Amino acid sequence: MNHPDDLKEFMIWFKDLSEKYFEMIELEKDVAGLQHQRGTKWRPGLTNQELVDFQNELGFDFPYELIEFYKTMNGTDFPGVNVYAEQGLPYYYAPVYFSYPEHLPEIKKLIQERLDMNGLTIEQMKKEGIPFIFPVHNYYFMVIDKLTNPIYYLSIAHKNHGLNQGYIYGSLWTDTFQSWLIKDVFYQTSHINDLEEFPNKQRVTNYWTTENDS
Repeated sequence: MNHPDDLKEFMIWFKDLSEKYFEMIELEKDVAGLQHQRGTKWRPGLTNQELVDFQNELGFDFPYELIEFYKTMNGTDFPGVNVYAEQGLPYYYAPVYFSYPEHLPEIKKLIQERLDMNGLTIEQMKKEGIPFIFPVHNYYFMVIDKLTNPIYYLSIAHKNHGLNQGYIYGSLWTDTFQSWLIKDVFYQTSHINDLEEFPNKQRVTNYWTTENDS
């Protein structure tokens, strides 16, 4: 999908095109996982002061693409819905994208769980140059490596099914935030990750990189 290279222009383009797309989508009843609802619109973006407050709450600076995203839109008016592939379970509703300040506790919780699992603190990450992480959607996190700021799948797993042997299972999903946004909205139930789609692309490893992503 062709899109503007400039980040500010990209976010405006993405907001407008995705809202047009949301006007005509239908729920896919044979899949599980959160889907966008028909008629979804983006909430107004944050002010500069709100963005400063947001970053101060988390203890680290946002990269340019995350700043431009939240300047342009701050979550959606409708939550996502999980129809559980119509297996007879009640539908489940939850945000697909987090809004500030409403979802700040959940954002902090998702980050802290992963830092605790690795014995990390924000100050230690600053001192050692470990990339900060920001949850773009539940288990999917932006890894702020100050290069392409890729999106990783960072879930909590346990070795040999032992609850006392927890670790972070990390897998690259998209090389950029822009790629994530396009795939999540326009190809939500059919896309593959960038590692599979572009297997020959050269990538720079970081703290959260698993050996299979290098």
